[in-house]
Amino acid sequence: MQQIQYIKTNQLHESSMNPRKEFHQESIDQLAESIKQVGILQPIIARLNPHLKKKAIPIYEVICGARRLSAAVIADLTEVPVIVRELSDEEAFDLMITENLQRKDVSPLEEALAYQKLIEKGTYDIDALCIRFGKNQTYIRQRLKLNDLLPEFKKLLSSEIIGIGHAMEICKLEAEYQTELYENSYSEEVRSARYWNAGTVKELKNHIEKQFTLKLSEATFDLADELLDKKAGACLSCPKNTASNFLLFPDSPQEGICLDRACFRNKSDKHFEIQLKHVQEEEPQIILGYSSYIYGEDEKRVKEQVKNGLPAVELSYSSGYSRISKPIEPDSPDREDYDSEEDYKDAVTDYAEEYSDYENDLKDYEEKLSSGKIRKAFIVAGSEKGSYQYYQKRDGNTDTSETGKQIGFKEQIKELQEKDKRNAEIAFEKTYNDAKELLSEKIYSNIESELTLTEWQAVYIVLLDYIRYVPLRDEIYPKGQQYLLNKEKPSIVSNLDANQINRLFRAFLQNKLDTQIYNISEANSLIQIATEYYPDEVKEIDLKHQGVYLNRKEKIESKIKELKNQ
Repeated sequence: MQQIQYIKTNQLHESSMNPRKEFHQESIDQLAESIKQVGILQPIIARLNPHLKKKAIPIYEVICGARRLSAAVIADLTEVPVIVRELSDEEAFDLMITENLQRKDVSPLEEALAYQKLIEKGTYDIDALCIRFGKNQTYIRQRLKLNDLLPEFKKLLSSEIIGIGHAMEICKLEAEYQTELYENSYSEEVRSARYWNAGTVKELKNHIEKQFTLKLSEATFDLADELLDKKAGACLSCPKNTASNFLLFPDSPQEGICLDRACFRNKSDKHFEIQLKHVQEEEPQIILGYSSYIYGEDEKRVKEQVKNGLPAVELSYSSGYSRISKPIEPDSPDREDYDSEEDYKDAVTDYAEEYSDYENDLKDYEEKLSSGKIRKAFIVAGSEKGSYQYYQKRDGNTDTSETGKQIGFKEQIKELQEKDKRNAEIAFEKTYNDAKELLSEKIYSNIESELTLTEWQAVYIVLLDYIRYVPLRDEIYPKGQQYLLNKEKPSIVSNLDANQINRLFRAFLQNKLDTQIYNISEANSLIQIATEYYPDEVKEIDLKHQGVYLNRKEKIESKIKELKNQ
């Protein structure tokens, strides 16, 4: 049996290892009042301070009972009952934690910190904690997760402004999302609003799912793909997928919810670029489309893409498109789901009718699909970006006869031919822009050698619009046509040497040919000049862009041939 000693209060001090840092003064005052009435019922546990053992007056370190010591001092006790034990630092710390966790008034945050410290010390893992304190794994893991709360939310939990249920939902979020949630919904400024309240846990959960998480069942990319983002890896095994940790997220849907919006969107964007390239290269018959319900950055981005040559169209009722869904096969009734045989027979009868309707709808759907009346579309913007949908063009012709099919195929052929035309334009535009880059101001306009024949031909093309300003006006224009004369020009050009003239012409050429709104002859002139000075580079540029165009052209011609044969 351990011996109880009475030790003076000035020989006892609180341990720096005590994980409990916050004490409510009101509860200590109440304990002091109780001590005045009945004394200290449970002895304090202490050890000799290992750093002050050689002192004449021994100093003791309180292991369990810091609140009792504080209350005893308030109650004017000079001595208190103490059990002195010989404990190592590890044993003392373990005892402190255990004593704190066994208190009835231990707070969730104190409990979370205590479990964390035991794990950090290396004396326990989660399984050992479960055995030591009689808790299951879900409870321990959820308490440990509370340590991830922002300090602001810990303060709200300690002040009982939010409950443990709210805290358990919030701590699942990444720190940046917690910060956003706090600033938008829980900051002091927001809480000062007249009608503010924390709301129910269910309301908070719905808000978090809507604003900060994404359902993986709605992902356009393969959740098992490890190469889409090598750093993040596959979603199926990601700790930020709630489905990978049912102990912490027991109510998560089977497919899981992604807790990292940035990663999800990064994967979605990468997947989209891969799929868009595939569609353009391998499936030119697929419509590239977007909904009319896009706003902000999505709207800006798709308009810019269309401007730069992406042949995307608006898929909406106003533009003549109706979205079509493949008919869904009805589920056959299961006898075990019905209380009586009569109810089951009625369900079987209803199922037969539903299945007959399904077969008719499926036949109609497949006929329209084969005739080209229903078209596959790849969505390039909005919430469904990167997904495939099916649309029907509302043109008043819905028959699936041979004549109807021919009309549908003719429409597709016309559309593919327009795509081919635009693809050729894009290839030329890109060749022009890349050649223009080669003729940068610092390089091309400072060449001092004589202009080549190609350059002079470009000059003639550029100067055709200015022919009325030169002496040949009377030979070109009808008699009597007026022109403007700049009297200063003769004196200016008479003082230019040959090199200055050459540089001036090149600067003029470059300025005239460097335009976003250009005609074909001027653009070709720039390409020809670039080819003359940089033949290898332009050849490489031309092969790159023409190669893409010819590959797409081959696919389009193949599809046109296939449609004509049908």
